[in-house]
Amino acid sequence: MDYPELHRIFSKVSPITSSAWDAFNGLFREESYPKNKMIIREGQYVSSCSFLLDGVIRVYFENDGKEYNKTFFVPGTFVAALTALVRNEPSRINLQALTPVHMVSFPWRDFCTLFNGYRSLETFYRVMLEQIWVKKELHDIRMVTNDATTNYLIFREEFPGLEQMIPQYHIASYLGITPIQLSRIRSGLAKDDVSVEKSRV
Repeated sequence: MDYPELHRIFSKVSPITSSAWDAFNGLFREESYPKNKMIIREGQYVSSCSFLLDGVIRVYFENDGKEYNKTFFVPGTFVAALTALVRNEPSRINLQALTPVHMVSFPWRDFCTLFNGYRSLETFYRVMLEQIWVKKELHDIRMVTNDATTNYLIFREEFPGLEQMIPQYHIASYLGITPIQLSRIRSGLAKDDVSVEKSRV
């Protein structure tokens, strides 16, 4: 099966030649998961990377029986337990479908093998990793330097509409606050919005 739209999307990260795409495309397989299904569990060895077509996936880890949300995968993003893939070790994170999920997956090692014959795929891989690294670094910095309200506003910009799709406690966990604190932040912002609207009348 050909995926011309995916070729266009992936080439926005870094151009992929037609011959390289034909080889890459041959590795694809479509996967679907129902809501709440575990996709990857901590301790599991993984062998593939995916591109999310539809749905929402949360990434979390556990410590002393408590879950901590690390990030969310939304349509148009790559899905992987990257450290486990690169280091060929058990995953330290969990991936769970928060909604029904549909994605295209490909075996990681087979993909990397293609680098020998297709330079554009190797460049695509490098640029993709750079983007992931930059996003992670910026996220880690702001989570410890910004106040919770600022981080919530950034969350809404990065994941538009997501808070209407998933439970609020997942968002609170991602922000490192309690659901009660998140409720107070949302109430305060709503009051500010009302005050601004009244001042315009």
